[in-house]
Amino acid sequence: MSSPMIEGRRAEATRRRERVVKALNEAIKQGDSLSVSADARRAGVDRTFFYRHRDLLAQIHAAEAAPAVGLESGTQVTRASLQADLANAQDRNVRLTTRVRQLENRLSELLGDQALEGIRARRSGRH
Repeated sequence: MSSPMIEGRRAEATRRRERVVKALNEAIKQGDSLSVSADARRAGVDRTFFYRHRDLLAQIHAAEAAPAVGLESGTQVTRASLQADLANAQDRNVRLTTRVRQLENRLSELLGDQALEGIRARRSGRH
């Protein structure tokens, strides 16, 4: 192994790291989606680069969880807020499903009672 080769590899790794950090910062600034794949595409590196450089991977995960900045409308969407919205929607769905079943059962009972009264009326000669 020659020293110039090692130095060349280190320099290339440094340039890639700089591109990754720059791409991540631009994505955060513009409010773009944050993920390993998206940042790798923006920086022109392979996704495996992030898994060899765990500190960069941690930066992406931290940025995903952090509130968005620079949004003019004042709304901030984070992964945590989206997960909370999803959990609330799922809970509401469970409540509504339970209520629909209750109403269906009640309707079934009422229609059953109504049908039973009709049968009794026909048997007794009242139409």
